[in-house]
Amino acid sequence: MPNEFIHNGIAYYKEGIGNVVVLLHGFPMDKNIWLDLITVLSTNHQVIAIDIPGLGNSNALSLNAIHTIADQIHDLLQHEQVGKAVFVGHSMGGYIALAYSKQYCKMVKGLCLVHSTLNADTEEKKIMRLKIIDLIKKGGTKAFLRELFPSLFAANKRIIFKSEWDALYNRHQTVSPVSLIALYEAIMNRKNYAETTWNEFPMQWIIGEQDQLLDPKDLIAQALQSDKSFVSLYPNCGHMSMIENRAQFEKDILEFTNYCYA
Repeated sequence: MPNEFIHNGIAYYKEGIGNVVVLLHGFPMDKNIWLDLITVLSTNHQVIAIDIPGLGNSNALSLNAIHTIADQIHDLLQHEQVGKAVFVGHSMGGYIALAYSKQYCKMVKGLCLVHSTLNADTEEKKIMRLKIIDLIKKGGTKAFLRELFPSLFAANKRIIFKSEWDALYNRHQTVSPVSLIALYEAIMNRKNYAETTWNEFPMQWIIGEQDQLLDPKDLIAQALQSDKSFVSLYPNCGHMSMIENRAQFEKDILEFTNYCYA
């Protein structure tokens, strides 16, 4: 296991020496989702994989907004004396990375969105999230997570990856309902970056052709908003390419990171 550190209540792994790569996991997981990628990247880079506040071993700090979480990430990186970094964000982690990239643009060497989007929630999506929040408030955390984790995988591969989504459920079923609700509200109220230009640094898009949460065609269209976009479209892959398409995923992230620091 990588070495774990804690700064102001935020837990993180720090492994390797060299140019920095920051890994931000998705909802409602933790930094351990990146363990295989950390092994690959830390050979030639310093990898900082962070537990988003309220998840993993991080305390539930101020979770009221995505941009507030980005500020907390920045404080940690200042503590680590990071000058520049490539940011890799999965799903919710991508929303945090987007906010960070706008608030601290000069810190960003490159941005990789793993099954994430520039768009804010639609009104329909917000209504769905409010129903889930109500379910969690009524004690339905485990029921929500039991349904969530299988849905993150391509429908035609769920049986193949049953042990993986079972493991995710078993690991995260005890996440605090208070944290889940606060983070879901932050996600629901995040900014829309779809009409913003993204030409300050290279961007990478990891897209699952069978992702049931995000429309791959829409994500490809978003990628055209950047002058330097690298798009990886994985067939037979849902929302969890670090598991569903591990070898290609790690290769693509490593190549993008090397490009950003070339």
